[in-house]
Amino acid sequence: MGGEGSMAHANQSLKLNRSQLRGRSFRDMKDLMKSYSGKTTLEFEKIDPEELIKVKELIRAKAKKEQQKQLAVYIITVIITLILILIVFQYA
Repeated sequence: MGGEGSMAHANQSLKLNRSQLRGRSFRDMKDLMKSYSGKTTLEFEKIDPEELIKVKELIRAKAKKEQQKQLAVYIITVIITLILILIVFQYA
């Protein structure tokens, strides 16, 4: 029967994991669970408010252009789909 080797390996892995856990004391486990990460602070570049406005306008212009492209693709897709449906029903 297939799969016996993989099941034996899974059982062996479980036994090994359990034996490793038994070797630790509660204090060690508690230390492993503690979070030692401190607060991370990010430092961004300081830029002029005028430059910030320019960057925002650039981002908004790119987003608007991307929306227009997506809208055009959707409209073309709907038109092609309708044409295909009409062709299929005309010959059916």
